[in-house]
Amino acid sequence: MTLAALYRTILRGCTSRARLVGFGAVALVGIGVAALLGSAGGDPVGRSAGFVDWFGLSLVAPVAALVFGTASLGDPIEDGTYVYLWLRPLPRWQISVAAYLATASVVVPLAVVPTVVGAGLLDRSPEVLVGAVVSTTMAAGAYSAVFVLFGQVTSRALVWGAAYLLVFEQFVARGGSGLGFLSVHSHAVSFLARTVDRRINLDYFSRPTALVVTAAMVAVMVGWSARRQSSMDVA
Repeated sequence: MTLAALYRTILRGCTSRARLVGFGAVALVGIGVAALLGSAGGDPVGRSAGFVDWFGLSLVAPVAALVFGTASLGDPIEDGTYVYLWLRPLPRWQISVAAYLATASVVVPLAVVPTVVGAGLLDRSPEVLVGAVVSTTMAAGAYSAVFVLFGQVTSRALVWGAAYLLVFEQFVARGGSGLGFLSVHSHAVSFLARTVDRRINLDYFSRPTALVVTAAMVAVMVGWSARRQSSMDVA
């Protein structure tokens, strides 16, 4: 089995129709909310940035990554089919890489497309669109790596993942740049805030720092998952 075949196998396993339809409905609701907000007065750039932060970075990207990321390895482990992937004659690190690529290839478009459409309804300036695309892609990519690992290391990945999002990302990270340095949301929103030149909660970092740290988070989480493949007990 090649990496591409492994990717397709994991992708089919984690993308159920119910999950896709559910997030499609969320996307339509978000775009509808943006259309309603577009009729309000005030600062259109600020409203657009607020929508990206609330809808893309705090809701769709993390929740979609939680659902699809934990399922990519967690579902096969839970139903016992993971052993058939693990015993294939291929380097086991490829399982983690394929799971991450499968998750990100679903989560990124599900998060980015409706967020950018909604932001564009509020303000079509280049800085808003660039900020929306890049920051939401950062969040979707990093959260995907986090939750692929969660699905691998715990049988209650959805519960622990939801707790992580609510407690750390939305509460603990507000304690300052030291704690925020470990937050996916802080780096994504920092890129957005610096791009649109507006102050947003948790925007502690410069754009280069946010990009580099987000990429490092992905590498560390995928690397951690790949390292655990050789020591897992899947019997």
